[in-house]
Amino acid sequence: MAESTAVASLDTRGKICPVPNIMIKDKLPEIKPGEILEVVGDTLNKRNMERFVRMRGHELVSSTVEGDIFKMLVRKAEHERTDIPLSQCTLLRPQS
Repeated sequence: MAESTAVASLDTRGKICPVPNIMIKDKLPEIKPGEILEVVGDTLNKRNMERFVRMRGHELVSSTVEGDIFKMLVRKAEHERTDIPLSQCTLLRPQS
């Protein structure tokens, strides 16, 4: 089993899409391919952020939710897809 210890972390709580995706894109160059980035965020952005990292070719190692906060571990890909738009966000609004 591959090691899943984060070498860097990123807190995106309080940000709305696409800002968390931009933060992830800007943080990943700080780590090496195969290393893990821990990302903490609001559950409202969970689906968008998970989809964003997968579409760019990174591995979603784990994703957990506790209350309104989620944490995901992302293993950086050797080759990242850079043609994925940062701003394609699905806003999940509570139904009235």
